[in-house]
Amino acid sequence: MPTKAQMPTVLQVYGISKSFDGEAVITDLSFSMHEGERLLLFAPSGAGKTTLLRILTGLLDADSGSYTYPSGHEPLILFQEPRLFPYLTVDENIRLPLKSPRFANRANGLAYLSSWYDLSGLHGYENEYPHTLSGGMKRKVSLLRALITLPEFLILDEPFQSLDKQSREVFVQSIFANIPNLSVLFTSHDILDVEIIATTILLIKSPKLQNPIIIEAAEFVSSFTN
Repeated sequence: MPTKAQMPTVLQVYGISKSFDGEAVITDLSFSMHEGERLLLFAPSGAGKTTLLRILTGLLDADSGSYTYPSGHEPLILFQEPRLFPYLTVDENIRLPLKSPRFANRANGLAYLSSWYDLSGLHGYENEYPHTLSGGMKRKVSLLRALITLPEFLILDEPFQSLDKQSREVFVQSIFANIPNLSVLFTSHDILDVEIIATTILLIKSPKLQNPIIIEAAEFVSSFTN
């Protein structure tokens, strides 16, 4: 099995900086990701994590620096806000991406949908509309909508906070069993997400994103729990 360093690079970040009203939130940040890596951005609240994700998906411009996707796999992004279409049912919202020419060849994802409905706790809500759902259920719908395309690369902001511990473990196992080469850049404050999802931690101790420390997930968990 190839090592991480031997896998294709899916994201390369070069010296990104960003300020708002003269206040720096990201300073000269550089790092890279490889195919199949699950990189957790672990930093204090308010340190600019969501700002970085918005930059990496083209929703916000950096003041300086740049980023590339060398493998050509531009990521799908899932923010904390579900952003569902109110006039579509749960099932229609989830299946909607498959109508796009970009994902026309991804219908294989439908084979896993029934299982993901069960594991996420959404079974029985397929024909409901978003306004009838709780906030946590809406987040699950948006997550399934991303997964149905069997993506190569996902960027996720606190993706599994609406799932309890047992459901999260089983659901995550199913995701990576069915999409084994999935690369994930995500944020979380939950040590459980480190244990069951992350392979690598981008650890930042500063109140802004700078001077990252790269650490393997197993080592991070050991230091966190001892």
